[in-house]
Amino acid sequence: MEHIGFEIKQAAKLVNRHIGNTASVKYAKQVTGTHGWILRYLYEHKDEDMFQKDIEKRFDIRRSSATGLLQLMEKNGLIYREPVDYDARLKRIVMTEKAISIHESISREIDEVERQVSRGLSEEEIRILLQVLDKVQRNLSSAERPEKKE
Repeated sequence: MEHIGFEIKQAAKLVNRHIGNTASVKYAKQVTGTHGWILRYLYEHKDEDMFQKDIEKRFDIRRSSATGLLQLMEKNGLIYREPVDYDARLKRIVMTEKAISIHESISREIDEVERQVSRGLSEEEIRILLQVLDKVQRNLSSAERPEKKE
């Protein structure tokens, strides 16, 4: 019997392994696979104000996880946070020049991994795969997360 969750996990592991083994990521040791995806997201939205809550929502991570990731990225000189004029409580996340340079290098390699992932798939198959994965993500997001027993 095939297990969908296991197959998704295996595919994700292979994608992360390929990305983690790229020359750019090895060169930029302070950039984990997750940091690379966050940098890409920030880069693609560089003309918008991006905040921690945007990272939490996009990557479906808890506040504490986002805080830890962003603090490490800040410590490693990849981002900084600056207040916005319209709300003193908010701090926008801004990529440093170092992060932009690293992102552009990693981005080229991620694009290559994307080409490998989709090799031999028709546009229709890719569209269907993305629709199915979207449904899977919505199913899991809408399901109540099990409580951790202490």
